[in-house]
Amino acid sequence: MKKSIFLSLITFLTTVFVVGCNPKTETMTEHPLDNLYLSTSSESQERTDRLLPREGTEDASHVLGDWQPDLPVGENDSEEYRPNTSVEWVIDVKFPEDETAKAEEVASMFDESFRNECGSCSLYGKDANSGLWTFLISADGPESVTGLQVAFDYQQSWNSNFATANVMQYEARLKAVEKIASKMFGQCIMKASRSPSEAFRYAESLDGLSDKYDHIVSLYLLAEQDRLFEGMDIWDVMLCLGLEWGDMDCFHWINNSNTGDDFFFSVETSTPPGYFLPEQIASDQLKTRDLIFCFSVARTVQPTEITKKMDEAVQYCQSRLGGKIHYVLGEDEVSKPELIERVGQIESELTEIGFEPGSDAALQMF
Repeated sequence: MKKSIFLSLITFLTTVFVVGCNPKTETMTEHPLDNLYLSTSSESQERTDRLLPREGTEDASHVLGDWQPDLPVGENDSEEYRPNTSVEWVIDVKFPEDETAKAEEVASMFDESFRNECGSCSLYGKDANSGLWTFLISADGPESVTGLQVAFDYQQSWNSNFATANVMQYEARLKAVEKIASKMFGQCIMKASRSPSEAFRYAESLDGLSDKYDHIVSLYLLAEQDRLFEGMDIWDVMLCLGLEWGDMDCFHWINNSNTGDDFFFSVETSTPPGYFLPEQIASDQLKTRDLIFCFSVARTVQPTEITKKMDEAVQYCQSRLGGKIHYVLGEDEVSKPELIERVGQIESELTEIGFEPGSDAALQMF
């Protein structure tokens, strides 16, 4: 069975830098999207504190418990920021001994004309003071560097206009970087993470990975036809589970492991506007036809375990609210055993090809 109510999921996955939307007045207007503005986390928390309870009517935190993922050894332990050769073709430029360069001067050489010719790239420098690699230009970036790395994406699954570079384009990039390095320092030692022909073949092997593996797991709790879910009931069960209301005015199971997405899973609804405004809940204006528990397989650490934990959370909500659970992977409705099996298969295959779900490589690729 195919599902068509995925527009709200697109909104859920869009990256934002603020937590929610505030209404400019305490009284809700006729349309829930009228008079909204972007707000900070503290502003949003103040809204809920004024209007709604901070604790649930019972403690159901045992449903999710204090589960934390088994993280790969050394994951995110480094103090350095370097390009990832799993998703980027990297040209390493080793400066002559005792040579340094101003970071801004180096960056200026990779100007618009360079990018028009060679494509967009990311620049990393070896800080002359700390000896650590970091972004060449950033708010707390280095003043001077003793080395340079130029990184080009093999693929950009999020960019429909992205074109995979061919062998000649990879060769042209090498020559262009060599020209810049020679102009600044004379003779430099340069090394690419893959030869132009190897880079082209590898980039082609990555094409289509997003279509194959970048799926959303969605557990729908659908209300009975004669009974919608009441806003105050929704608020209570989410607090009882230990979920937090916040980003995009949705509920989230927060991931504090620093690996993978910020949330293990999130909860939204297909009922407009697709999220949960405290003002609507407090004034008894929010009634939804469903609750959608969802996460990205590729971007979530240990997605098979998260699927099981999310199912337990949905079952708790069902015991409190009623309704029927539907299991969905991508746009395909499946049985619970099939969902767990397919998520496990995706997890295994991604790990085998070097994109373990939730890893830095997976986050960049998907």
